[in-house]
Amino acid sequence: MSAHLGAHVDAPLHLNRSGDVTDIDLSTMIGPCQVVEVQKTGGIEVKDLGRIHCPRVLIKTGFKPSTKWTDTFAYLTEKATAHLIEQGVRLIGIDTPSIDLANDQKLQSHVLAIDANVLILENLDLNQTQAGDYELIALPLKIQGLEASPVRAVLINNKESKGG
Repeated sequence: MSAHLGAHVDAPLHLNRSGDVTDIDLSTMIGPCQVVEVQKTGGIEVKDLGRIHCPRVLIKTGFKPSTKWTDTFAYLTEKATAHLIEQGVRLIGIDTPSIDLANDQKLQSHVLAIDANVLILENLDLNQTQAGDYELIALPLKIQGLEASPVRAVLINNKESKGG
C-alpha cells in the first residue's frame, strides 16, 4: 500500500527533509479547525480563501475521487500557500490528491509548507462537511521511516455536541 493512499499526512521526509511520520508533533493534528469551501478546479488563489481564523485549515473543493486517475483538480497556488502560512496556519488540508498541481515537478506549495513546519493533509473526504469551525483529529500511523502516513481524519462539530 502506498503511504499516500487515501487521506494522508506528508512528513518532511516527503521532500527529503529531516523528519519522518514519527517526528510529527501530534498536537498539530488535533484541535480547532476551519473548513473553507472553494468549489473549483485549477489554482486556488488568496481571494478564494476568505478570512482565516484557525491554525488548521481544510479546503473543500468538491473533488470526488474516481476509479481512474485524473490530474484535473484544485490545488493551492504558491501565493495562497504563503498567505496561509502568514496567517499562522500550522496544518493545511485539502480534499484533492495534492496541494500542488498534478504535474508540478517542483511542488512549490509542498516546499513552502514543509519548510515553514506546516503539516499537509491530502485526499480528505469532505463531501458531507459544510464550511465552518470544527475540532480535528487526524493521527498518523507511528511507523519509523515513512515519508507519509494514512490518517483517519475526524471532524467534531462542537455546536452539535454542545446542543447548539
